[in-house]
Amino acid sequence: MPDTADEESTDKEKTLMPLPVVAMMLCTFCIGTAESVIAGILPAIATDVGVSLSAVGMLISVYAVAVVLLGPFVTAATVRLRQSVLMPCMMGVFVLGNVLAALSPGFGWLIAGRVVSALVHSTLIAAFVAAARDMAPADRRAAWGAKVTLGIGLSSVAGVPAGTLIGNAFGWRATFWALAALSLAAGALLMRCTVPDPLPTAAASGGTTDTVQRKRALPGPMLLVALVIVLGTGGVFALYTYASPYLTQSAGFGPQTVTVLLLLYGAGGILGNTVGGRAADHSPRAAVLVTLGTATATLMLLSLPVGGQGIVAGLFCLLGAAYFATIPALNTQIVTAAGTASPTMALTINNSAFCVGIALGSWLGGFLLAHGHALPSVAAAGAALTGAALLLALVSVKHGRGTARTPEPAIPKTTSPTPR
Repeated sequence: MPDTADEESTDKEKTLMPLPVVAMMLCTFCIGTAESVIAGILPAIATDVGVSLSAVGMLISVYAVAVVLLGPFVTAATVRLRQSVLMPCMMGVFVLGNVLAALSPGFGWLIAGRVVSALVHSTLIAAFVAAARDMAPADRRAAWGAKVTLGIGLSSVAGVPAGTLIGNAFGWRATFWALAALSLAAGALLMRCTVPDPLPTAAASGGTTDTVQRKRALPGPMLLVALVIVLGTGGVFALYTYASPYLTQSAGFGPQTVTVLLLLYGAGGILGNTVGGRAADHSPRAAVLVTLGTATATLMLLSLPVGGQGIVAGLFCLLGAAYFATIPALNTQIVTAAGTASPTMALTINNSAFCVGIALGSWLGGFLLAHGHALPSVAAAGAALTGAALLLALVSVKHGRGTARTPEPAIPKTTSPTPR
């Protein structure tokens, strides 16, 4: 009996998430919401600030580009800091960015606020996942790391719709004030927790082990998968960035209904991620082809007068499911293509590729709108990008690229639109 009780206690400890992991998941929820909430309040910002929809859409591009370009430098500069210093300070910077956005007297200050928030994006998520894995039992490290990144996935389901609802009811500045308040609360909760410092590494101690590893030639298949990620993500975000005006002006939905549709998109994403993860375990190449094909067909249908609002709502939900279902398979492919020699570089390129795709998509949509094209043409352009990603994935399969030549390192499947 005592042995049984001990086993039950151990199983319970493995299942329950400690408070630090919950706090870090809440922080990633705030980060994920800040990254994409512009899509829901875009028309309100354009009207209030006095700029075009395409200009406001660039706020998503600016955020993504800042994450890609500045994130590695911030991580390198803060690698020696203790977690008890790094995490609260970084969350403080993130709060500051949202406060700047809320107080911005003009569009330039709004861009500055977005850049400040993006400055700590990659560093925080990397630190959170690493800390959660270090705290976990030996056989639960991947699961606990995935719990942290689940916050980003949940931001699509709850954070972005809630931010849109707040923006429609109280003005877009209220959305950023709410983000700042929730981020401050999450940071305060994190400060009450004990988060272990990571084990010393060659990079952290000034050594060159990781540097030497990174200098090895990057495998061609890994770069090919990264390009598929850029094109596939860009295609979806060409429309998602302008989801609010598309749904209201082209599909005829009311502003309040947009919140529900964004919720449907996120719910479809969580379902798609679950199904896509299982499919990726069976055959990542087939999963990539099917999900990219579904995304391409869905975007093409959304560019056409397909019928009633119910059909548009269903297609929008399907688009979220298809996009999120693609992520686990692409994660698997890029790590496998990199081999066991450079998993860290593979995940770095993976994160950058998703961010570049987000920037590309929002830029493309804005470019088309700025040059007088209708909103449905943005969906058609998105379909062209995801179609190009599908063709590239087909080429990689045909020539045997992006396949497992070495055992794949175990990585957690995440529910994030921008896996970190």
